[in-house]
Amino acid sequence: LKLFRTSPPLFQTWLGFLLRAKMSAPAMAPRAFFFLLPLVAFILWASPSKFLGNGGLTRSRTNGGLVAPRRRAGCSRPRHGVLRRKVAELSPDLRTVEALMERPMGAPKCPVTGIALPGNVHVVGLSHNTADVSVREKLAIPEAEWKKEAARLNGMPSIEEAGILSTCNRFEVYYVAHDTSKANEELMDFLKSKSGLSEEELNPNLFFHDGQMAVNHILRVSSGLDSLVVGEGQILSQVKSCAAHGGDQEGSFGKVLGKLFNVAVSTGKRVRSETGISKGAVSISSAAAQLSEMKVKEDLDINFEDARIAIIGAGEMTRLLVTHLASTKAKGPLHIVNRGRERMEKLDEMFPDVDMSLHTLDEMWDQIKEADIVFTSTFATDPLIDKSSLESNKLQKNLMLVDISVPVNVHYDAKEAEGVAAYHVDDLKQVVDANKEKRMAAVREAEKLIEHEIKEFEGWKQSLRCIPAIKMLREKGEDIRLKELANAGQILQGLSQKEKDTVDRVTKGIINKLLHGPMSHLRDPEDKMDRVEYKLETVQKMFQLGAIEAAAAQSGKKKKQKKQ
Repeated sequence: LKLFRTSPPLFQTWLGFLLRAKMSAPAMAPRAFFFLLPLVAFILWASPSKFLGNGGLTRSRTNGGLVAPRRRAGCSRPRHGVLRRKVAELSPDLRTVEALMERPMGAPKCPVTGIALPGNVHVVGLSHNTADVSVREKLAIPEAEWKKEAARLNGMPSIEEAGILSTCNRFEVYYVAHDTSKANEELMDFLKSKSGLSEEELNPNLFFHDGQMAVNHILRVSSGLDSLVVGEGQILSQVKSCAAHGGDQEGSFGKVLGKLFNVAVSTGKRVRSETGISKGAVSISSAAAQLSEMKVKEDLDINFEDARIAIIGAGEMTRLLVTHLASTKAKGPLHIVNRGRERMEKLDEMFPDVDMSLHTLDEMWDQIKEADIVFTSTFATDPLIDKSSLESNKLQKNLMLVDISVPVNVHYDAKEAEGVAAYHVDDLKQVVDANKEKRMAAVREAEKLIEHEIKEFEGWKQSLRCIPAIKMLREKGEDIRLKELANAGQILQGLSQKEKDTVDRVTKGIINKLLHGPMSHLRDPEDKMDRVEYKLETVQKMFQLGAIEAAAAQSGKKKKQKKQ
């Protein structure tokens, strides 16, 4: 089948005719020659030394090495041997090569316009709503690696576009695919290899959305509605970063995800400016500070204003934490511990009114021993503090640890050490529940805005089918206008240039107003795709547009010429 599929079209046509022909026994003898001759030609064309032995490569006349055969003029589909060689240069893994050889050569096409249909948007992931931090940390990817991992996903046969969003509260993969089932299988292999967990362990923690549900999800995420702290602003900047990584020259976004993430960013901004969702909202960092205020008396039997505070890390989360602590009765100085001094010094410059004491990482345990409350927020992939390290350092007083990092900086067994109370990101829910109740009215307003944006995006996606028809409508209207003006050339000849310009403007306005209705009708989103095809067929027949497919192909050629 593989040989037949890649054989010359003429041979495929001949063999199909031969198989359909009803040849009786007496008729076989005179036709035997016509059967054997093409069969021998096919066997020679598909000889093992050419196709199977070396993957379609031939011997070089100069040095005897394997090289790719020259591509025939007018051949639109590369041979498998050429594709195998090209991909092998990028990845020596034969399984990857074979997978890419099985990638469909083109997306399904609209039966009316003939243009490639956009794939469906999907999202698979886990968040604070579906998985504990112990699972989330196994899939966490630093922002510096988002682009590389998205490119790895984009290289899979069934995935056409891909993007990764990984924060302390969520890990999500957004992708575009036509074959959802195959794409999900490939994605599950990626998640298993990344996390080290089995499919049975991952499945209870994962969520999956496609189509409008996937669009709704990213808009809710960027608007802060799906955050642990409703309305927090940090997630919008993280969605912006995802859009920037995916949309640059080396990114893995295409037309669909590029548009979707632009809509997500603009929706996030609009929700925050047009609703009260962000008024008085707390961040993860400020929720951590509030949690320590709530628990300090119970765990340490001291007042918050008397507690000595140390913060390990000097990143964005620490900046937000210092901002909140500066507005409380926290005792100064704040003891900041970080690997390098540069970030700590910048942090000190940002808060001239906050008393800070700066320490490098080799002083970490000295500061922990002296502190009552320790906040941790670093990029470390392994825990900095655990039960054994706490016991070996022989603490002289009770200690509260509040870890807002993913992966965790404080191991889960730390709370088993005597005199230690340890909290992680998931423990902040008791603080933010009250915050969520206050924002329910703003949430409802935000959801109405999101519904509108979803309809706009779906309308844009459907309009991709209609662009050639709209273009042909405009061209036909303009052709008719110019022909009629040419027919009336003698009558218009006596007009002044100003009067001619007026006639030109009026006739253009008439055409535009006549076509406005049909073009708006084509652009209006529909619940079902067959309705879009029906509209295209109707407009095509009503205005006698001819073959829209030809217009789509011509438009594609012009775009390629512009790029060249």
